[in-house]
Amino acid sequence: MIAAIYESVIRPELYGEFMDAWDDHIQSAIAAQTATTSDIPPDEIEIDPELGAHFVRAYEILEQIGRRSDPRTPLDKYSTADGFALVLTLRGKHLAASRRAMTLLGKDATLSTLRDELTGTSGEVLAQLVRAGLEGEGDPPPVVLATALEPRHLMARLEPGLAGQGPALVIEAMEYHWSAPAEAMLVASFGLSRAEVDVVRQLLAGRSLRQIAEQSGRSEHTVRNQAKAVLAKTGAPGQVDLIRLIVYLINQHEAGQTRSNAAPLPFAMMPSGDGREVQVCRMENDGKRSVLFFHGMLDGMAPLHHLRDRFRQRGLTVYAAARPGFGRSTPITRHEAGIDAVAEDIARVIDRHGLDRPVILTQLGGSLYGHAVASRLGNRVSGLVAVSGTSPFTRLAQFTRMAPRQRVVAYTARFAPALLPTVLRAGISQIDGKEIGDFLDALFKPGTHDSDMIRRLGLASVLHSGFRFAVEQGPAGFAADSHFIVRDWSREIARLDTRAIYINGAHDQVVDSDFVVAGMAGRQNVEVRVLADTGQLTMYERPDLVLDAVDEVFASAVAEA
Repeated sequence: MIAAIYESVIRPELYGEFMDAWDDHIQSAIAAQTATTSDIPPDEIEIDPELGAHFVRAYEILEQIGRRSDPRTPLDKYSTADGFALVLTLRGKHLAASRRAMTLLGKDATLSTLRDELTGTSGEVLAQLVRAGLEGEGDPPPVVLATALEPRHLMARLEPGLAGQGPALVIEAMEYHWSAPAEAMLVASFGLSRAEVDVVRQLLAGRSLRQIAEQSGRSEHTVRNQAKAVLAKTGAPGQVDLIRLIVYLINQHEAGQTRSNAAPLPFAMMPSGDGREVQVCRMENDGKRSVLFFHGMLDGMAPLHHLRDRFRQRGLTVYAAARPGFGRSTPITRHEAGIDAVAEDIARVIDRHGLDRPVILTQLGGSLYGHAVASRLGNRVSGLVAVSGTSPFTRLAQFTRMAPRQRVVAYTARFAPALLPTVLRAGISQIDGKEIGDFLDALFKPGTHDSDMIRRLGLASVLHSGFRFAVEQGPAGFAADSHFIVRDWSREIARLDTRAIYINGAHDQVVDSDFVVAGMAGRQNVEVRVLADTGQLTMYERPDLVLDAVDEVFASAVAEA
């Protein structure tokens, strides 16, 4: 255990091994002290003083080392890519590969291992591109490669500056997100029929014309004619060019829909009543309805980036006050005063901007604060929508059913809070560095619903920016939040005069929806909705459903008035 502590200080990529060792240790300590008790959580457990001293020393070393900037190199964007990405020299030597590429081709992916997965025609096309690069034939165009893997299509191109003197071979997945708006864009642009759009979608999925015919129940002759019609309408010379064109157009369309999400959020500092400063994001939109957003502990303001356009489309102006210790908001010295401080900050935001009964929208751990503030403010707010929120912790089982990484942090916060700063500070080093893929994989295990969804929607970068916001001042915000979240905070939500809707995913690996249903049972004006097809990141995956609930709460407030 002691060795793992200091290894994580020296090598942030070993943070996972440290957390695994600490998980085993603290679980054993908890088991020893609860062997003869019920499922009610104990108070703090006893930790060996020598071990505690090493935790403190490790924290001091981390603080002396200081925070790292993001030391990315040109190759890092490929090694940390969400999807398939591979960079090789023209002689086939491995330069960089994403986690997805290494999973499919092996850790030391080479040109030969890639060729084994290509169709015969694509293998020859790739060989021609490599020869053109070796012979210095100008700037050859990118080529599309068909594979037996997922993804079905790869784009290969030459890029200078990555392999020393000559160009490097860059191979990336032709990632796209097929959606109803993208489909409508193709129909409007080229006049494709519904059947022709289906042919395009199936070709992008890597199916042959024969497979499309078999799956759709149409004759192969009919499908072939429809494919020819698509080529004629789009002007693409062949299927490879068609695929490249369609993927490009879909991605350009998606970029146009989300480009504003990449812009920095509009922050300003607001003085509090007790001498602190509060960082407040204000996203002004047309319309008179306002939303008060309470961020989670980990992903910070990332949901605001993701929902930015949707807030605008619905005419919602959003105010998001960073809690003490998060972002640039001044930390508090007494964690016990956290809810009082947040309630005062929100009341000040309402008064300062003259808000007319806004709806509180919370993400993850922000639900505790949002619910508590709604209880205190009464009819000054219209109500609450809590997404992936938790319930008061009253049973040990609420800890044991968590995913491993979140569980060990929760255990530490609840039973060994003096050691929490070291656990959090070591994790911050991983967030600061190049190991964000490892950090994400520890939070959302590969193969789980949320892990697959992060990859499908390309959320790694937006989540990373949210993580960095949350830890901008180190672990201060986490430590304050943890004081309440892993305890029984029922007294903070004893009364609620307005409507509250909790939305939880059945695949949430951190908060078991059964405990939320049980924890909110019998509470006046509170409804829990469990979604069968989402996980913890429901706000990213089902944003329209979340904002529909916000509309419901507004409507309920109007009806009551």
